[in-house]
Amino acid sequence: MGAAISGETLGLHGRQCRLRRPIRDRSGRSRFQEMAVIMREVYNLDRHMYLVSFADGATTFVFPHEVDVA
Repeated sequence: MGAAISGETLGLHGRQCRLRRPIRDRSGRSRFQEMAVIMREVYNLDRHMYLVSFADGATTFVFPHEVDVA
C-alpha cells in the first residue's frame, strides 16, 4: 500500500516562514531563530506538512502548527 504525496496545493511554494518553536533538522541541528522557505507542501498518510529549506541549505519537514507563514 503506497503513500499518496501531493505538492504545492495552496500556492505556498517559495514563501518564507518563521518557526514557532525549536525544530531539529535532518542533521540533528536545533533551529529556532531562523527564517525558512517553504519548498513543498505535502499530504502524507493524512498528515499535512511543509518541506522547508534554511539559508545554509538544510531541509526538514514541519507541521503547519509549527510555523507562521509570512
